[in-house]
Amino acid sequence: MRVLTALLPLAAFLAGPVWAQASERAGHYYLRGVMETGSELMLHPDGRFQWYLVYGALDLFAEGRWAERDGAVILTAERTKDVPEPGFRTLVLKVEDRSLVPPDGRGAYVRPADDRD
Repeated sequence: MRVLTALLPLAAFLAGPVWAQASERAGHYYLRGVMETGSELMLHPDGRFQWYLVYGALDLFAEGRWAERDGAVILTAERTKDVPEPGFRTLVLKVEDRSLVPPDGRGAYVRPADDRD
């Protein structure tokens, strides 16, 4: 038991950068640069996300878990009561500065300028 107690500060220290990275990346993003398409992404600090995309009569939704690895934000959708058929299973968004770029390279998810959203 003493060993576990002694290792707790080390575990907290090692987990610190992961939590800092998650809270830094967490926030509300809007898709920009894709005509006639509306999409928003909310990355919660607890590792959950919510997403939607609207193009004409097509409305897609997803929610689930997100993680940041190797210069990308990886969204893994889950079936939920609110979204029984997610719009994707996994979506990998490349991190470029403060933007998140979809796999096809068209447009980017960006945060609002004032970041108070």
